[in-house]
Amino acid sequence: MKTIIANTNAVKKVGAREGKTIQIGNARLTWKAMGIDTAYGTSLYEMDLAPGVGIPVHSHPYAEVFYVISGYVDFLRYDEGDVEEWVRCGPGDTLIAGANALHAFHNRTKNPARFLSASVYYHEVALEKYGTSVDVGDPGPANGLPSEVEANQYLEVLKDAMNVHMYFPQQNARNGLEVFHDIENRNKEAELSWHRSLMALLI
Repeated sequence: MKTIIANTNAVKKVGAREGKTIQIGNARLTWKAMGIDTAYGTSLYEMDLAPGVGIPVHSHPYAEVFYVISGYVDFLRYDEGDVEEWVRCGPGDTLIAGANALHAFHNRTKNPARFLSASVYYHEVALEKYGTSVDVGDPGPANGLPSEVEANQYLEVLKDAMNVHMYFPQQNARNGLEVFHDIENRNKEAELSWHRSLMALLI
């Protein structure tokens, strides 16, 4: 009869402010489950999304599942006519971005939001490549447009992302600031759309 040896690392608890935290642009995430914990099958991160912060339009050849814990996050998708559509998700809502689906997310409210994101290990590899390790207690960067140098560095990241099978349409921008202006304009247009919809309901 074979004896099974107990391994306390096989069942692991990760506390509320525990896990490896990285910064990518203005966005900050904390890994709750990494490939090394899941036999390199699944990775899970928690993201605190400050007002005005988000990730631009992109795609990758694997699905990603988002679950909103608190606040509201607006997710971008495209309908059958290739028209942009924003979907607002609140606490308890789940959004699934299928493999190769163009998507983006932004916090366009005045309050912070938090969500979980689950995907395959390759997503972790991509984010780790471009993220910078930070302490979870460190203050986040100020919102707003970055300097021209910082914006151009971000554009280089988007161009290099093809090496890990991620696609960002903005990689063809003339300079980095153009990328951030594009994000800003998308958000303004989406905000106007929300106001129009709200007014239509009130009339």
